Amino acid sequence: MSSIQNNIKIIVLFFVISSCFAQKKQSNKSVTQQGYEITIKTENITNETLQLSFVYGTNKKSFVTDSIVIKNTNQKVVFKESKKIVGAIYRLALKSNPNNFLELALDNGSIINGTIANTNSKSWSIASNQLNKDFVAYQNAPKADVPALRNELIKKYPNSVLQIYLWAENKIGTQKSDDVKEQESFYTTFFDQVQPSEKRLAFLPNINKLLYKFVTAQQITNENYKKHIDKLLKGLDCKTQNFTIFTKYLVANIAFFESNNLEETYNHLYEKYIKDNTCKAFSDTDMNKYSNEFESNKKVPLLSIFPELTFSTKDSITTTIQEIYAKNDFTLVTFFSPTCQHCIDKMPEIKKFMDNLKEKYPIKNTQWVTILNDREENKWMEFLEKNQLEKSAINLKSLDQNRAYQYSLNAYSNPSYFLLNKEGKILLKSFNNKAILEIINK
Repeated sequence: MSSIQNNIKIIVLFFVISSCFAQKKQSNKSVTQQGYEITIKTENITNETLQLSFVYGTNKKSFVTDSIVIKNTNQKVVFKESKKIVGAIYRLALKSNPNNFLELALDNGSIINGTIANTNSKSWSIASNQLNKDFVAYQNAPKADVPALRNELIKKYPNSVLQIYLWAENKIGTQKSDDVKEQESFYTTFFDQVQPSEKRLAFLPNINKLLYKFVTAQQITNENYKKHIDKLLKGLDCKTQNFTIFTKYLVANIAFFESNNLEETYNHLYEKYIKDNTCKAFSDTDMNKYSNEFESNKKVPLLSIFPELTFSTKDSITTTIQEIYAKNDFTLVTFFSPTCQHCIDKMPEIKKFMDNLKEKYPIKNTQWVTILNDREENKWMEFLEKNQLEKSAINLKSLDQNRAYQYSLNAYSNPSYFLLNKEGKILLKSFNNKAILEIINK
């Protein structure tokens, strides 16, 4: 019995030791799986700053997460994050040339070693971490080899952010078919592999192009676009970054396609997903902007007739907007304030565009009208002279000190815009170069 008991004791002792070792190993594993650690050996580079950054959301700017000054010709640089991260595509670049970068796919727990021997990112190398060695090879591959290599990496790394990034590249690169049924198939299966709720979408540098590909997969109409909105946002947690990013993108994209008359689409987006701001996804500034656009859509919808309003020149000569637009094919009415910084920055740009418009399309009668939208008449006249607006526009002021037109047009903010046709129909309510040219060229 004592022999059996001894054997049992040995087995139990082995189990306990094994369990303890396994727990310790698991504990160590969980620590190393958090965050990332990137060790870069630099050679022949001094007085430079190496930066680690990523592009977040639909903003094309890079956000620098860490930077280290290289002081010696042979220096080891370590970027380390100990907390759990959401996988993202990061960029490694020298501060002196941020557009010359090497992309890294960082999943939670990534450990990478590499070498930078000169300032050209094409020659930078990764010594460890096979995924990123493959990713660097992909970035440096001949253009003809990229599609096949991309699909190979998608299959090889199914759980990495790299897979999502390259999946997005495949979607973006897909040529749009002329066949309506094929367009519908591409659209309905767009998010079959990666759902809109996937957190890592927010950290893709190509998210902007991906969303553009999605909303243009079908003809731009109110019916189709409302469907796009619901497919992206319906059921999505409004506390997530994806909800905020997608919604802001949709607002901007609807404005981009303003000449398609998407007010119905915007109203759908606002009333269903923005108005209540339940999760405080949008700032007060955002909400003021979004609600102002909604009110404008209600008060002066596109294709409605601009109200009959009378204004005065600085020489007290009265005129109506109707008298002006009736003489021209297109009239751009701009309400502004000479003390508004955005107006100060924007008016020279509009002047240049409108002057070029007259030169480029001489057979089109185009007219620019600016209207003082506050009481600063002295500064207004100084502004007109400084920016030489009297050579380019008809410049007016209100006869009504209370400016009642602001309510009827929802023109409280500066600047406010209205593009009118010869009948006084409102064609646009923004200064959108692309949209204006599309309308003129129809």
